[in-house]
Amino acid sequence: MFSVLVPSFNHVRYLAGGIVSALRSPLVTEILAVDDGSTDRSSEVLAQLCASWPDRVRELPGSGEENLGAARRLDQLVDAASQEWVAVLNSDDTFVAGRFDVLRRHCQGGVDFLCGHLAIQDENGHVFGTKRGVEEPEYPFPPGFDALAHLERGELLAPLANQNFVATSSNMVFRRSLHRRIGGFRDYRYTHDWDFALRAAALGGCRALPHYLSVYRDHGSNTIRESTLATRAEVRSLFRDFIADFPRLREDRAVRLALAGNHYLGADWMVENDVSEPASLEPQGRRAPRGDIGGGPQP
Repeated sequence: MFSVLVPSFNHVRYLAGGIVSALRSPLVTEILAVDDGSTDRSSEVLAQLCASWPDRVRELPGSGEENLGAARRLDQLVDAASQEWVAVLNSDDTFVAGRFDVLRRHCQGGVDFLCGHLAIQDENGHVFGTKRGVEEPEYPFPPGFDALAHLERGELLAPLANQNFVATSSNMVFRRSLHRRIGGFRDYRYTHDWDFALRAAALGGCRALPHYLSVYRDHGSNTIRESTLATRAEVRSLFRDFIADFPRLREDRAVRLALAGNHYLGADWMVENDVSEPASLEPQGRRAPRGDIGGGPQP
């Protein structure tokens, strides 16, 4: 039912554990991997995994030859997938046990994109934190902006206009048909996941689930840590292009309020892109239940 997509780059220490976490679910039809020019032994580990599970693990042709970046590698993997539903697994992350059983219950009707909660582990596999979507935001949402109420209505766009609560592409499960409608991942170094989630929310049916789905690895050398200034500049470019592609959002009061409170943008961006700041909306809503971390040990 699900194709798991693994873009791999210099994570030889974690790669096998992540793929094994996907293999333990019978709902995973295939695991497709591609190495993005790693300089460690990742290619050797991928070859060993393909040999051990030849019916379920496959490496794309041209894997390991050059560094193209995560966005282009993800597009290659989506195009090669045999299943309509695909799940991204970054090569330093793992999946929570039972996550695909939860996802299967929600892959129905007009739903095209799913995300959930994250556990956070260190380089040695010790879980030390959580990321429960809008309930544990990077920074406070604007006064009067009820992010949780938006999610309960299946409206992810306005909260995502304020901050990337999805956090990582390992927290994304989506239809290949949605990927085609969006036009694939934009070639951003730090924010291709945020851009894709925004466009998914603008074009498809999306749900954020109150369940832990993945375990994000914080090992001190994550790409997003490279440069705060470069990340901020990329976010500003991302939103400039996004608003240009969806100009109707300039008239959406909730989106304007969310953008006004986006810490990466600022008032100058709002003025330059003709997005005025509205008055506050309704008061903040109640908190949702925490959900449960799936059972079973992590690999």
